[in-house]
Amino acid sequence: MDKGRFKKLNKYHVIFLVQNTMIGIGLLTLPKDISNVGNNQWIVPFLLGVIANISIFPIVYIGRKFPNDPFFIVIEKLWGKILGTIVHLLIIFYGILQVGNVIHSYLRLVQTVALPNYTVSFMSIALYIPLVTIVLGGIKSIARFCMFSFFFTAWMMIFTKWAFQAGHWVNVTPTWEVSLLEWGKSIHYGFEAFFGFGILAFFFPYIMDQKRAFLHASIGIWIVVIIYVIISLASVVYFSEWQLTNLLFPLLNLFQAVKLPFIERVEVFGTSLWAFLILSTSAAYLWISKKGFDAIFSKNKNRTWHLYAVAFLSWILFNGPIPFQIQLLLFDEWNIFYGYFMLAIPYLLMITYLLKNIMDKSSRKGGFTS
Repeated sequence: MDKGRFKKLNKYHVIFLVQNTMIGIGLLTLPKDISNVGNNQWIVPFLLGVIANISIFPIVYIGRKFPNDPFFIVIEKLWGKILGTIVHLLIIFYGILQVGNVIHSYLRLVQTVALPNYTVSFMSIALYIPLVTIVLGGIKSIARFCMFSFFFTAWMMIFTKWAFQAGHWVNVTPTWEVSLLEWGKSIHYGFEAFFGFGILAFFFPYIMDQKRAFLHASIGIWIVVIIYVIISLASVVYFSEWQLTNLLFPLLNLFQAVKLPFIERVEVFGTSLWAFLILSTSAAYLWISKKGFDAIFSKNKNRTWHLYAVAFLSWILFNGPIPFQIQLLLFDEWNIFYGYFMLAIPYLLMITYLLKNIMDKSSRKGGFTS
């Protein structure tokens, strides 16, 4: 895993790593998550895209200052061994939680739509085998799979044509009657569908052209924004406001409007193909957790058993003896706040770096004058 030449990611790898890690399960529920603003919801992805684009600045800034150091080493250099280890553990937990959350949400969907007679445990084992195999190849293997997943699934956007043809385009007109509080709620709940761009901090040392990493990551973010806007527009013109608020997976309901002579249930077909996007997102977070284990238990040296350990822990989250109420807290209520904390780390590191530089310059100047 991640052996050989250290700089191994080209611009296309960066673009699709950022893009595919963001998509995940969030696209299926996005219209419901941002339904507080009603028919104005198609504007929300633009706002979230701007916020996400701004948020990669501290990631790139810290990465440029430590171009060859993995993110876990950067944390230790700036915050010390003790605090660094605590943050490492939090990152590992978040990565494991995200893998469990994405896989669990997808399997529940598959069980409801396509395979009601199969248990989640059986399906999860079938999904974890290719997941672990992808991560075993390292970050470049994940990047290549992200590229494959994008081109293998992006064509499904054409299914929104049926919604656009049958919908009411007058609904797209912004009404602006929504309060600022409702806008804030939509941005808050919708931002979870954008969290994946934070992976840039972890694979930055592997990028060949680090000077243009901000541009390439931004392209990945705005590809996602375009996809989210198209889905939001299709939902607005096709569904009523009540449906936007109450349908759990609006995208699947959009697929149900598609009528093709050679596919009886398009939503089942779409759900099956969605496994590629789920594997892309899960693989990225599983790789992060594995790297965290490397940082704590083997001084950043690759250990294959660390991958099996974090994969098993993520599997236990939804297959182990954990009460259902605890699972709801972890996956549904607390998960978004973990994501905010993860995005805050690069900002805090940047502030720490700048303060240390100021203090070092002051101490050198004081020593010189004395």
